[in-house]
Amino acid sequence: MSEEPELPPLPAIGDILDRKDRFIQKVYSVVNCKDCKKEYTREFKKGDYTFKEIENEKCQECEKTTKAMITEIYSEWIDPKKVKDNIIP
Repeated sequence: MSEEPELPPLPAIGDILDRKDRFIQKVYSVVNCKDCKKEYTREFKKGDYTFKEIENEKCQECEKTTKAMITEIYSEWIDPKKVKDNIIP
C-alpha cells in the first residue's frame, strides 16, 4: 500500500489565542452625505448606529455642513508590529 502523507506540524492552541491579544481593534462608521450623495469613512463615535440621521456633520467630500446618514459600521484588526515596521500605512 501507499505511505501516509506527512502533514505540517500544528501550532499550539496557546500561540493562536495569544495572537489575538496583540491586535488592536479600530472601528469605523461609513457616512453617506445627503447633498453630494458621496460616502466617506470616519472613526466610530459613541452612539453611532446604522441608519442614524446625523445633523450638522461636515462632509469630507463636498465640505458642506449638512445632514448625513450612517450606512455601515465595521472594524479592522491591526497588528501593532506591522504598524511599527511601516508595513501598514
